[in-house]
Amino acid sequence: NAYVTKLNQILGDKLEGETIEAIAVKAKADGDGPLFNQAAQHFNHSFYFAAMKPNAPGSMPAELETALTKDFESVDALKTAFMDKAVGNFGSGWTWLVYDTADTKLKIVNTGNAGMPEGTQRPVLTMDV
Repeated sequence: NAYVTKLNQILGDKLEGETIEAIAVKAKADGDGPLFNQAAQHFNHSFYFAAMKPNAPGSMPAELETALTKDFESVDALKTAFMDKAVGNFGSGWTWLVYDTADTKLKIVNTGNAGMPEGTQRPVLTMDV
């Protein structure tokens, strides 16, 4: 809520109708650090919490399991690599499972502070570290 409140104070009615991701990307490109921090943290936290579901099924979709196995050898290997990457993320930030459209692979990336996946990286899962 604090990120949304502060973001609304900074924006007013500028960029009305834009997605939160588009606002963050534009703010970063424009070098507007305060706007980027609020918009990116709003995006990151919204993405993070949207992935949490009560009573989620005990198994993942077969298509996802196939993709994880292709790029990480196994789901367990992904879990280990994800946790290792998260533990190695220095300071405040995020660890992401992303799909990189440039080489059509799933990857694990760290971002610092309010950082978010960029360019050809599409977020799949994240953890606030």
